[in-house]
Amino acid sequence: MTLRRTRPVLALALLSLALGPLAAAELSFDRYHRPEEAAAALRDLARANPGFAKVHVLAKSPGGRELVLLEVGPETGQAGRTLPAVFVAANMEGTVPLASEAALYLAKLVCAKADARVDRTWYILACGNPDAAALHFGKPLRRDGRNARPRNDDQDDATDEDGSDDLDGDGIITWMRARDPEGTLVAVPGEPRLMKKADWSKGEKGLWKLYPEGLDNDGDGRYDEDGPGGVNLGTAFPHLYPFHAPDAGPWSGSEAETFALLKFFDLHREVGLAFVFGESSFCLAPPRGGRKGDADLTQIKVPERVAGFINADPTRTYTLAEILELVKPLVPPGMEVTESMVAGFLELGAVVNPLEDDLKFWKELSGGYKEFLKAAKLDGKRLEPAPDKDGSLELYAYYHLGLPSFAMDFWTLPELEEKKPADEITPEKLETMTNDEFVALGEERIDAFLKSAGAPDQFKAKQVVEALKGGMMDTKKMAEMLKQMPKKPDEAGADPKEKALLAWSDKELGGRGFVAWKPFKHPTLGEVEIGGAVPFADNTPPAKMIGPLLEGQVPWVFEVAGKMARIRIADAAVKKLGAGVYEIKVWIENTGGLPYPTAMGRRNERVLPVVVTLGGRGFDVVEGKARSLVPAVPAHGAKAVTWTVRAAKPVRLEVKAETKIAWGDSRAIDLGGAK
Repeated sequence: MTLRRTRPVLALALLSLALGPLAAAELSFDRYHRPEEAAAALRDLARANPGFAKVHVLAKSPGGRELVLLEVGPETGQAGRTLPAVFVAANMEGTVPLASEAALYLAKLVCAKADARVDRTWYILACGNPDAAALHFGKPLRRDGRNARPRNDDQDDATDEDGSDDLDGDGIITWMRARDPEGTLVAVPGEPRLMKKADWSKGEKGLWKLYPEGLDNDGDGRYDEDGPGGVNLGTAFPHLYPFHAPDAGPWSGSEAETFALLKFFDLHREVGLAFVFGESSFCLAPPRGGRKGDADLTQIKVPERVAGFINADPTRTYTLAEILELVKPLVPPGMEVTESMVAGFLELGAVVNPLEDDLKFWKELSGGYKEFLKAAKLDGKRLEPAPDKDGSLELYAYYHLGLPSFAMDFWTLPELEEKKPADEITPEKLETMTNDEFVALGEERIDAFLKSAGAPDQFKAKQVVEALKGGMMDTKKMAEMLKQMPKKPDEAGADPKEKALLAWSDKELGGRGFVAWKPFKHPTLGEVEIGGAVPFADNTPPAKMIGPLLEGQVPWVFEVAGKMARIRIADAAVKKLGAGVYEIKVWIENTGGLPYPTAMGRRNERVLPVVVTLGGRGFDVVEGKARSLVPAVPAHGAKAVTWTVRAAKPVRLEVKAETKIAWGDSRAIDLGGAK
């Protein structure tokens, strides 16, 4: 090729290199990006950084939209993986546009920060449910977490035939309220825009029925019960999969999008930490407990057919740990017995609540996150994030994959300020009180507090005091539980979230967050009124707020990633036993702030042990194994591995500690003066 002919090619190459970073730099956060724009932004980042970034198309949605994943790290494009990875998924329900923006912001930061990607891989999925996410940008505006899979919701002879209708032509799908003798709703006293259930004890009689805005298109007497859409991908994962929910598929993984993610985790065992950006937050508070499982692992009755075999008493109850101790003496030497094995043998069922050892790191990081928000001046009072949902990716990552899993939200409505007595007890104040201080309040004040905090009606002061005195509960645990309780309506009966939305709409949105009720002549219901909350107004802040919210919160991901388990060989000692025989002892240390693995990972045994090998030539292992397994190493802790070896001549050995999710280490050891 001549010089003249190479010049245009060279110029084109230089131009593409110049345009690559420019395209990435154009990714701004002053607006919300459509799913296809988010996918294009990830591709731009990969093109701008070909040395360490690459995109993967995991699947295509029923609506024809691609599920695009960005990979960033020093091993990008390589077949073998030796470095751990962080997995980040956003907007799995497709109803949280801010979550997708957070993922894009993180992707841009990871590409720009060499120190963040120098020794680990990042997998970033900016929009896990593109079909549902597209609704935020469509007309009429409606909110639905289901993908575009056609589905016969009402089990009649047609599919997707009765969806929403924009009857008043305002481009927004809201609600219809119709007066009806069988109605159960009334307007909230003092705030007629809001509805509440009639309180018969106060002499209230229901006046209204509420319907989604639309027509009875299929003539079955119901409204909008079979609209477009199939499966909510945000709750389509195996842990506690909601089989009978209206937006559930026939089985977990039935959708191309979720199956692709299940397959991804199976193929990428290097993933050691998971984040899910959405409406829940394990950063502000640990994942909730209190779910009813198949078994109480603190009160296990051993079946008679097994009791005699393990020397247990079939008439009493045991904890799983106690049964484990009964079983250990009965297994062959060298065989390790785990809680998972015992639970499976006794057919105890799945764990449905976070394990106590894991709650420790969530609680510790929760305190750090609150300080992080305070430093960013984002610690203003706001409504609690939504509780985690059964079938969510964040629960699957913890319970099934055994990973430290962090759901993370970025905005909720500001808490409506109400004047309260200075001495009023709140869950926040309860956290700072001792058990004795709380008990000293007396049963009358405790009962009033429990009622205001939204505790169940059967939760009375007397039993709480007994639990505190008996050590079955403390004020901090109680505060955590009450924070997760849905807030009860105020004295007028208004829902706290709806009140907060109205206040936010009136003050910050110029009233655009709530459509005032207006009369409409409905063809089948007659005279109705159309209005209500605008979709997304309660979870999606104005575009001008995106940048500051992400700038102050997304970097927390790096704080948590910096605490990933990191395995190294802390020390090694050699002891001469004589006649060419040596005792070798090494300490396998976890210098990270997170355990290796989580307690859940130890239980489900999905995370592989640290493999410690003794390599080299000219020696024999007398005692111990040349390939030893270390199942777990606590955060900032260490475990010892010991061998007895025989070497007739001086030799150099190599000890390796290998793991896919926590780096690993190696060290040379000289025996008999080897050099």
